Amino acid sequence: MIKEAIGFGSSIDEAKEDALLRLGARDDEDVQFEVITMPKAKILGIFGGSKAEVKAFVERPDKPAKKNKNNSKKADNAKPAKKEKQTKAEPKKEKTAPKAKEQPAVELVDQSLIEAGTPTGKAIAYLNAILKSLGCENIAIKAAVRENGALITLDGEGLGVVIGHRGETLDALQHLVSLAANNSGGYFKVTLNIGDYREKREQTLVSLAGRVAEQVVKTSRNRALEPMSAYERRIIHTAVQEIDGVNSASVGEGKNRRVVIFPEGGTPSMPRRDGGRRRNDRGRKPSNTVASAPAREPKRDSDIPLYGKIN
Repeated sequence: MIKEAIGFGSSIDEAKEDALLRLGARDDEDVQFEVITMPKAKILGIFGGSKAEVKAFVERPDKPAKKNKNNSKKADNAKPAKKEKQTKAEPKKEKTAPKAKEQPAVELVDQSLIEAGTPTGKAIAYLNAILKSLGCENIAIKAAVRENGALITLDGEGLGVVIGHRGETLDALQHLVSLAANNSGGYFKVTLNIGDYREKREQTLVSLAGRVAEQVVKTSRNRALEPMSAYERRIIHTAVQEIDGVNSASVGEGKNRRVVIFPEGGTPSMPRRDGGRRRNDRGRKPSNTVASAPAREPKRDSDIPLYGKIN
């Protein structure tokens, strides 16, 4: 069975992200993309323009057929054993923050066993050139080849420069390696990981989504997270879908695109910020009106100088 969904965005990457959310795809699924419409910029930033339109589709196994009623009559006739009555009500289970999904085990092989002419081989060759430029030596590179994709892992010392601030350098390098693997056309997804950094980062993001969602439920106010990559925003969206009472959406453009978590039934608008004005003791904002000058007594004749004003 093939499931498909169409996403929209100001760029191809944003449209892919929207399509993945609509499709509800998992990280281990082999998702294919088809660009329907390229984005068009507005004339003078005002007139015309159109969003990118991308279709994502994935093949999933068919649901098992229902059992025949005639074959299950005997099983239905068997009366189940009576359950003993419970004297005390069972305590309700408290909801906990969603946990990061466990990734399926993959078989990694050394880079020497990967053919050079394959997309994975091209990606590894490009990656080795970048690591050499960064001065990273004696790095063990392994890969697990999948259908229309590959997982490449790095292990060694001095790889902090490759991860960068909150994985930004790693994401950028993953994008470049994917381009190198797809230079012959088609779509070949490359995932780049260093040790278990991706897993730890995912656990951090899932925990963050749970904490922020709890605050949104308590205060009924929108909360905006820091700008993130499309990969990290997708982790947040997936975690929020498992929490009752809240929704999430991506707002902003380019590097400033971020996730806003808002109460269910609300709108994904950016939360208002205080203008920085101080409040008085009663909690009210200071008035913008200027207080009038105190009343003065009228001048008397004796107050006027005899010879007028002297310069």
